[in-house]
Amino acid sequence: MTQVSSARIPLRQLMAMLLTVALTFSLSVVLTVTSAKEAAASCSANRFDGKWRSSDARLKRIDVWQGDDCHLYAKAWSVCKNDPSFICSWGSRRMGDSPDPNFQFVGYNWSNADEVLHLRMQDWYHISVWDHTEYNNGEQVSFTVPMYRSS
Repeated sequence: MTQVSSARIPLRQLMAMLLTVALTFSLSVVLTVTSAKEAAASCSANRFDGKWRSSDARLKRIDVWQGDDCHLYAKAWSVCKNDPSFICSWGSRRMGDSPDPNFQFVGYNWSNADEVLHLRMQDWYHISVWDHTEYNNGEQVSFTVPMYRSS
């Protein structure tokens, strides 16, 4: 009987240790998931998020969203050259990092030009976008488009 009771003590200790490890691991997973959710929530609050529209055919719409990496991304749209009844996407680009929370920019590189959009927050529902294009032949074109947030 002495051998049986001494064999049970290490088994109890082993079970207690496994239970402790399991609880510690579970707590670690819960804390990690909670921290990840909090981090995602903290980076998702940005005033530029949303769809911005204008009546200017050169820049009809800009979609802005927060990526998983907490950077802002944009996709600009203008009236299609081949069919003006549709709008065509310029493609998605990561926006530049700006220390000014009311200013963001995004750059596009075309085969014949480089174009930069400077977005400035006017209020929660309005931005102004300064579009500056430098063509490879030296020509430069700039214009400003007022835009409003749409749903």
